[in-house]
Amino acid sequence: MSDRLTQLQICLDQLIQQFNAAINYINTNSEPSLLDEDEPNSYSNMAANAPLPQAQQQQQQQQQQQQSPPQQGGEGQSNNSRGSKNAGGSPTTNQPQEKDDNESNNFDNTINELSTDLILKSRQINMLIDSLPGIGVSPENQLDMIYELSDNLKDIEQERIQKIKEKDELLKVLENMIQEVATGISETRM
Repeated sequence: MSDRLTQLQICLDQLIQQFNAAINYINTNSEPSLLDEDEPNSYSNMAANAPLPQAQQQQQQQQQQQQSPPQQGGEGQSNNSRGSKNAGGSPTTNQPQEKDDNESNNFDNTINELSTDLILKSRQINMLIDSLPGIGVSPENQLDMIYELSDNLKDIEQERIQKIKEKDELLKVLENMIQEVATGISETRM
């Protein structure tokens, strides 16, 4: 597990990536809208109403072809496009309007999901910031805590050195015992 500052940096990087992805999605999938409602003939509004570049038009046509279900026979296709009545006698719905509604719902759902992700990530960042030491603590208190931790560290280091000395003494005693046993065994065999 990484420390809180590293976690905070990772979360900030992820938030930036999410912002970038959301802006990119909105930029590529939203309908152009008027920027100056007061002046419908302004340059920015003319740009919003400009025709799509040929590459984007081809992409949209391909997407529409992929999304539309294959229809059986050419006769059914011409009947639906004219808005004729189906077997039940009710008029058929206009498919482009359904596609627009589906695309609009899909766009709205995706925007809601992206905004929810951004909100959750910002809350996670706020929690990490709140958990950082020093928030709400004066510099004097922080220095006192550092000195206290330093003293604790010195005490623990002295205990560690003492335990190492005890270990070395016990190893010497053990070596002496092993040597005595080994010499005792060798003397009994002679």
